[in-house]
Amino acid sequence: MSPETLLEQYGYYAVFLGTFLEGETILVLAGFLAERRYLHLPTVILVAFAGAFSGHVFWFWVGRTKGLQTLKRFPKVERHFAKGIRLFERYGAPTIFISQYLYGLRISCAIIVGISKISTFKFLLYQGISCITWAALIGTLGYYFGEAVETVLGKAAHVERYGLMILLLVAFGMWLYHRQKQKEDSEIES
Repeated sequence: MSPETLLEQYGYYAVFLGTFLEGETILVLAGFLAERRYLHLPTVILVAFAGAFSGHVFWFWVGRTKGLQTLKRFPKVERHFAKGIRLFERYGAPTIFISQYLYGLRISCAIIVGISKISTFKFLLYQGISCITWAALIGTLGYYFGEAVETVLGKAAHVERYGLMILLLVAFGMWLYHRQKQKEDSEIES
């Protein structure tokens, strides 16, 4: 099921679930649909914040309670573990804020922070600030992308179709890029 179909059928539930897991694509699409008046932008931002924050707290808790056992069960997360540790050691607690913007590393970073000895309060504070900033930024970008598409193409029913096609192509391109980068990283590690 495509992110577009999920949003049309499940609206805010899809935003919550998508942002709980990772979220840029679903959040940009939700912002776009908010511009088209299918969803309400402030609600999209609040739901995206709740989803992203809940997801990070969940993975933090997994890292805190299950620690290194979790890494062995998820090879993808284990591959990113060394990168995450280096980031955390280099930048400390602000890495929690930065990790929200590192596509593909959010979950592993939350687990790493859970494994670390950082206080739960400090994690919740930085993560809360990071998630609300991220949700507002990405959701608003999706909204203004919808406005730009409408301005360029004019107000017509087909605007949604073209805008969503463009968003899906960009999302697919990002996915391909990250997949290729992961492949190259795993070849280097071998």
